[in-house]
Amino acid sequence: MRKKEFWDYEKKDRASGHSLGSRLLRIFLVGGCFIASATIVISLFFYYYPSEAARTALAVQDFAKQLAGIAEPEEDPPLQSASAPRNLQQSPSHPSAAASAVNAVPLVVAASQTVPPPQEEPTAAEPEIPLITFSSSQGDIDQLGQSDKGVFTNDDYLVMLDSTMGPMLYYNQGDNRWRDYLYGGTDPMSQYGCGPTVAAMLINAFSEYVVIPPNLAEWAAVNGYHSPRNGSRHGIIPGALSAYGLQVESAAGADYDTAAGLLRSGHILVALMGKGTFSSDGHFVIITDILENGNVHIADCYSLENTKMEWDLNLLLSELKHSRDDGAPLWAVSAP
Repeated sequence: MRKKEFWDYEKKDRASGHSLGSRLLRIFLVGGCFIASATIVISLFFYYYPSEAARTALAVQDFAKQLAGIAEPEEDPPLQSASAPRNLQQSPSHPSAAASAVNAVPLVVAASQTVPPPQEEPTAAEPEIPLITFSSSQGDIDQLGQSDKGVFTNDDYLVMLDSTMGPMLYYNQGDNRWRDYLYGGTDPMSQYGCGPTVAAMLINAFSEYVVIPPNLAEWAAVNGYHSPRNGSRHGIIPGALSAYGLQVESAAGADYDTAAGLLRSGHILVALMGKGTFSSDGHFVIITDILENGNVHIADCYSLENTKMEWDLNLLLSELKHSRDDGAPLWAVSAP
């Protein structure tokens, strides 16, 4: 009688757990051998025929995408790189120690522009700043600085003045953008900010720096030129303008001929108006230009209406403050 082999089984044992386990084991062994053999064959094929393997992989990938209903784009869109912002003005260097005895650090409003990506709509061009329209009427010293007193209209002023040194952007201390800025942390610019506003006009127009009145107010407060509830100390004019690179010299005691000669030679005059018909506490104005008839134009940072009129230079000189500290009450300004 032959020995019963592993592959033999009796019909009576078909329902037993031992015979079923033997069959499952045989299936696993045979399947494992087949999978191992197929894996070896495929690996050898991929190793010796890499290009064929790549094409086969792509074909399988495309077939899988078709089964999943994924549409392949015809062509990848080109890559687009956003343009980096470019600085239109480099940060200026600190003024020399000789120019700034108070070790001033000018505060600068940097101008920058970001170039938009190609797909974006072009931005609207900046509006052209109009030149001021002057009136032929002559101003009255009794009206100087009074027409807008305490009656600011929350305007944003945007007007260009002409002067003996060239175009100058007009700043008003009651401008809506900074009228409520607290000069020295206590005093509103609209009432006490004539000094920083006058200095900012000149620096912005005739130096390499781009500044607005709050910049100069902060600079003045840091450097000791703010006088609480009085505005600015007289030294703010020579101190700030020199720190930002402009030439400033005292013209105190100048008569009509001297002042007119300075204007005709390309200087701008900064006048400290005294107590009287013009002001009860003092006020800085800029004498910007002299006309053929001998009258002058001014930049009054308190009143745009006063800025539009002609003024008698003799009347302005007669109303100067009697102070003589820091070169007051009249300074001649020129470009370096």
